[in-house]
Amino acid sequence: MDRKLFIPACILAFMAFLISYQTVLAHETITVGDYEIEIGWLNEPPVAGQQNAIAVNVSNTGGGEAQPVEDISALVVAISYGGQSKTLTLEPLGEDTPGQFVAPILPTVPGQYTVTFSGQLGDTPVDAQVEPEEVASADTLQFPSLESSVQSADLGMMNWLIYISLLVGLISLVLAVMALRKTG
Repeated sequence: MDRKLFIPACILAFMAFLISYQTVLAHETITVGDYEIEIGWLNEPPVAGQQNAIAVNVSNTGGGEAQPVEDISALVVAISYGGQSKTLTLEPLGEDTPGQFVAPILPTVPGQYTVTFSGQLGDTPVDAQVEPEEVASADTLQFPSLESSVQSADLGMMNWLIYISLLVGLISLVLAVMALRKTG
């Protein structure tokens, strides 16, 4: 390939890569009337036993372009797992992020959780369920694993027992040699 074309081709490929880059999030989007509700975990991947939050982004798409919705006072959000359910309290994510809300939660068990929306957004009734990304068990991120720590602790204890046994054997050998010298 001609060197004069190679450099512009590389620059063009790099620019195409930068322009097409998108963040991949495991968020689900549902449409209710003129509203879009995006739901997911604030910290991904969600891990059992680690503080997290359900992130909810609400926008009104009725006017063509999505506008953030700040009044969600009539929207009820609940999370359920294994027959248990809990109503969540949505809090604004921040002053500079209109339409974005979080509900702090500590998922205690790995598995698939279900988030249920009910109530209203404006005059639109809301009744929907979403399953965000599955909560992983803590051992997916733990290092070193608890099993290897226990094994290394067991090996450490075993090493001490070996050394003590060798020392007792050595002392016995020395005492036996001393006893043989006295008798002989």
